[in-house]
Amino acid sequence: MAVDVGAGTQDVLLFQESQDAEGSLKMVLPSPTVVVAKRIEQCTQRGVGIYLDGWTMGGGPSVSAVLEHLRSGLPVYATSAAALTINDDLSRVRALGVRVGQMPPDGVERIRMGDLDMISLAWAFRLFGVDLPSDVAVAVQDHGFSPGGSNRIARFRHMARLIRQGGRVTDFSFCRPPEFLSRMAAAGLCLEGQGFSPLLMDTGPAAIFGAMQDERVTQPALALNVGNGHTIAALVDDDRIFGLFEHHTSSLSPSRLADLIERFVKGELTQDEVFGDGGHGVYIEEVSDRLECVVVTGPQRHRLKSGLSGLGDVVMAAPWGDMMIAGCVGLVEAWRCAGCR
Repeated sequence: MAVDVGAGTQDVLLFQESQDAEGSLKMVLPSPTVVVAKRIEQCTQRGVGIYLDGWTMGGGPSVSAVLEHLRSGLPVYATSAAALTINDDLSRVRALGVRVGQMPPDGVERIRMGDLDMISLAWAFRLFGVDLPSDVAVAVQDHGFSPGGSNRIARFRHMARLIRQGGRVTDFSFCRPPEFLSRMAAAGLCLEGQGFSPLLMDTGPAAIFGAMQDERVTQPALALNVGNGHTIAALVDDDRIFGLFEHHTSSLSPSRLADLIERFVKGELTQDEVFGDGGHGVYIEEVSDRLECVVVTGPQRHRLKSGLSGLGDVVMAAPWGDMMIAGCVGLVEAWRCAGCR
């Protein structure tokens, strides 16, 4: 099973090698951070304090809901692991008013944190007579544990290191991720604790490698995943990423994207410029003298498509016939190639 955990949705694919890929079972569901945020919002509306436990997970909506709960004058208790969802520096979390490590009093509602709810997924599939496999590949966006520092810098240094290692799908996937990838590590431990064999990736490279599986794609290519939170662009040749650029989707207009991508492809875009603009960074190992294809995926792809028109024909990727499972397809490709299967 492949689960691509995004900012808005979690996309689930049940893959069997003996079955035609396009006939795979799949679901597109609200992202866990959206689900957790709704539970917190309901407690806020009812005037009930909350206790966060479970695992470190993706922030965004869930963290915004916690902050609104605190602004409403309601108490928030949290375990250390759950509190790291809010910030890597627990002293900052405490400064917000979260009571980290304190046992809550009676009457406080417990909210389970985590990027994976395997019990609910198993129950949903079982309604249709389908059991979950033991192998589970998961993609989450991990900025890296960086208390007191910039997680944008930490994230992109890690990405650049993986490109230097080889830049292939196996370089971007882990049976056991490095400890500083705290969100990814939490997802892996959650799976292992329930008897599953995990494979972990970041959502950006998973979508890039998945989009490259569209049969219309030729290489060398410029591949973009325009997500709800981040836009990531990659230069890909021989199934290897040799250049990467990442920014926040909300900061990009079509014209701004066009300018950045044009200079990215030429090797003129710098890390200092992207980081100073609020993005994550850019790393280019080499510059290609030609691009045969521009391939685009992601839920916000139409918003920025016009910014790519000057680069030639654009393939709106739909690997296995479905854009929404591009990340899952990348996970399956990693699982096929990795040594932890």
